Amino acid sequence: MFVNTRIKKVKALVLVGIMVLSHGALAAEYLVNDKSEYQEVSNRLEAGDKVILANGIWQDFEILFQGQGTAEQPIVLTAQEKGKVIISGQSNLSLYGEHLIVSGLVFKDGHTPTSTVISFRKSENELANNSRVTEVVIDSFNNPERYDTDFWVMMYGKNNRFDHNHLEGKSNKGVTMAVRLNTEESQNNHHRIDHNYFGPRQMLGSNGGETLRIGTSHYSLTDSFTVVENNYFDRTNGELEIISSKSGNNIIRGNVFFESVGTLTMRHGNDTLVENNAFFGNGVDHTGGIRLINKRQTVRNNYMEGLAGYRFGGALVVMNGVPNSPINRYHQVEDSIIENNSLINSDHIQLAAGSDLERSAVPIRTDFKQNLIYSESNKDTFTIYDDVSGITFADNVTNATESFQIEQGFAIEDMEMTRSDNGLMYPSSDLN
Repeated sequence: MFVNTRIKKVKALVLVGIMVLSHGALAAEYLVNDKSEYQEVSNRLEAGDKVILANGIWQDFEILFQGQGTAEQPIVLTAQEKGKVIISGQSNLSLYGEHLIVSGLVFKDGHTPTSTVISFRKSENELANNSRVTEVVIDSFNNPERYDTDFWVMMYGKNNRFDHNHLEGKSNKGVTMAVRLNTEESQNNHHRIDHNYFGPRQMLGSNGGETLRIGTSHYSLTDSFTVVENNYFDRTNGELEIISSKSGNNIIRGNVFFESVGTLTMRHGNDTLVENNAFFGNGVDHTGGIRLINKRQTVRNNYMEGLAGYRFGGALVVMNGVPNSPINRYHQVEDSIIENNSLINSDHIQLAAGSDLERSAVPIRTDFKQNLIYSESNKDTFTIYDDVSGITFADNVTNATESFQIEQGFAIEDMEMTRSDNGLMYPSSDLN
């Protein structure tokens, strides 16, 4: 009885080993040299497979990358050598399926023949989930007609990641990158957009030139749960909104904005966290910081220096809302927190901005606390457009001595600032 049991155990272990070896053997690696070879293998990809595009220029290549990978065995599309696979002419990329990874491609010297360069979907109902695009370049891949609209990256589905990519030089109308919430399958998506370089984008001169938009006004009361972190926005000057958050429960943190015209704007939606971002305007005209609209927003631990924008494009803007606002206008600022931010030599902090006959709903139940406001000129940088009694000021510090308007919640200190090794400015001595 003992021997039989032991034999059974050995047979079981051998069988498991055979299954593991067989499963591993199923994964294949394909080096493809042209579009026809890619087409042949792309229709039979299985979990663990890798497709390698050979170095060279791939002209007029509409890439459909689809399959059902797993977390342990994703399906991969990559370049033979990073940066040496050029996708040009009328080309684009669509992902559809589960656990797909794309890396190492360069889009340049062309434009998309459709509305999107990279799309996390094949069709309206065929989306990508749990998938990743990384180390991809889109360089001036522009529609030749300036006011024809296209989008460089459109995220659909759930749990997708866009990271360590380089996007630069969009010159025609259309958002550089957008997260879409237009179906239930793309809502509450938990996407991650991180460690990307968003390079210079010239001023469009009209709406539709955002660098990153999360949602749209139509779905703005729906949560996205998108995380935008550790990205670098370099002179992204498309329009007034650099990032436009138009959905709920997003996190925007740890990003750097360098000489970028416009603001990080919580345009629609509630419950968004904006923290640990750094804005460096260097006195460039119209460089802005953070614009706050809607309910239960948190703005904390951000650093804003040398921002020269004003009105809606100021260093810190708290908007007035529209009473009983329709979904596409301005909802009142309510129950929000602005705390522990540093505004250094930034000209314009705007409160109750946009106040007029329509936008008459002033901010309410909002805390402005423990912020540092410093100006070399010692001037008051606040502009107050309406009643701000709904904002509670507490434990803030400023060096402004000329006609400072806010009577409570500020200590006026004679301070000097020094630049630390990390590039940021701090008071040279402890404040009272």
